[in-house]
Amino acid sequence: MQITIVISLVFAVFIAFFAVQNAGVVVINFLWYKVSLSQAVVILCSALIGVLIMLPFDVIRRIKYKFKLRELTGENKKLKEELKRLEPEKLPAKEPVVQEKPQTIEDIDKMNT
Repeated sequence: MQITIVISLVFAVFIAFFAVQNAGVVVINFLWYKVSLSQAVVILCSALIGVLIMLPFDVIRRIKYKFKLRELTGENKKLKEELKRLEPEKLPAKEPVVQEKPQTIEDIDKMNT
């Protein structure tokens, strides 16, 4: 999440520098309209329109993730309850057999013979 914010801010700074360096007046022709604007304003408005176009797609993606998270959380809760229910039914585990280590040299000699 934070890396996305950092990348977005860097991109915004690049757009701002580009817009300031290209601040000449341009004529915009759209259908039957003609408008004279600063090129910086055109660049910044284009970037803003791009953000506004992509915003609904991001909102939809976040809503889908939220529903998926809720579904998986419920499934996780059910599985934990089932595990708690099945845990007492498990057979008791056998304790490992531990051989005692010899304490003296005589005990070691007895083991070798």
